[in-house]
Amino acid sequence: MVSLRTLGWPMAELLSGGLRLNLLSLEAIAAARAIEAEICLAEADRNEALMDAARTLGLNVRTVEA
Repeated sequence: MVSLRTLGWPMAELLSGGLRLNLLSLEAIAAARAIEAEICLAEADRNEALMDAARTLGLNVRTVEA
């Protein structure tokens, strides 16, 4: 887990860089970057906007079956 105090500024930087995602997606990207992790989504929760943005930023994204 990563504190929102740690993620708040990176999330704001993502917004100022032009990303238009919901807060949970911004949090997922900021957290993945902070801890050098990949983003995993359940296939049922597939979020193309999040996946595209993460890949553009060089993050690995994968979906898993529930």
